[in-house]
Amino acid sequence: MSIKSRYSHEILDRIFRYFMRIVLHLQSSGIEKLPLENNFEEPLKSFIDIAVGLIIDGQPPVIASLILDAEYDIILSTGAVSVKTAMSLRLIKELSWHIHYDEDYYSYLLSTDNLWGNEVFEYASRTFYPNLPEEIKEKYKIHDLIKYMPKEAFRLDDY
Repeated sequence: MSIKSRYSHEILDRIFRYFMRIVLHLQSSGIEKLPLENNFEEPLKSFIDIAVGLIIDGQPPVIASLILDAEYDIILSTGAVSVKTAMSLRLIKELSWHIHYDEDYYSYLLSTDNLWGNEVFEYASRTFYPNLPEEIKEKYKIHDLIKYMPKEAFRLDDY
């Protein structure tokens, strides 16, 4: 059984797209347009609100780590949590952490593609990749990923 077939699911896809949208907003206007609309179910909704709030507040890594770890532990200790939920929470923590604190946060996000479902690949191809800065497209060979897409398929303002 492949990693993707075992662990990838619709909620992870929504989380990936949500954080791709955050990256695009950070590129275009910084934290000015954050937080984005969050229509996830609990406990993911609250956890995303906290994670994005830490980005907006500019909390130092030590504080963000303490808060996210404590919130994660509380959610897990309140009862039986599925692997799907635990992985979704962990992904939220990791994406928010890397986007906020890594100098090159694209590396982490792009390295998770083995868990991306079809909807994430479609969003990445049509909206995320084309909106990335040229130096990032060059560094990660994004041009190779989008060169066969018809220009009319791009949704450059869909974030």
